[in-house]
Amino acid sequence: MANQAHINRISARERMFCMNLKKRIISCIVILLLLAAVCIIGLLRQKEEIPVMGNTQEIRDGKKIALTFDDGPHPFYTEQLLKGLKERDVKVTFFITGKNVETYPEIVKKIHEDGD
Repeated sequence: MANQAHINRISARERMFCMNLKKRIISCIVILLLLAAVCIIGLLRQKEEIPVMGNTQEIRDGKKIALTFDDGPHPFYTEQLLKGLKERDVKVTFFITGKNVETYPEIVKKIHEDGD
């Protein structure tokens, strides 16, 4: 009898675990379906192309977006940034503190030369 009660307890635990697992799986499937529905609705409602990062987008009334970079330059990242900006013919404004001008004068000179 004791063994039968032990088996019944284990079976009850296993049944409870399986029920919880099934509920979790169903919940995950429902969430994924909802996310898919939101994405599809968003795509269907999208009227214009999404702007690509790095390209300037002309707005209907001729306005443009100004890009600024603060607290540079950085000896590694500024060089990469300048190269990417030059390839895309993008003009930006750099705000540089005096301390950084003294620390990296060659990079500041390169920023200035590329801006002309």
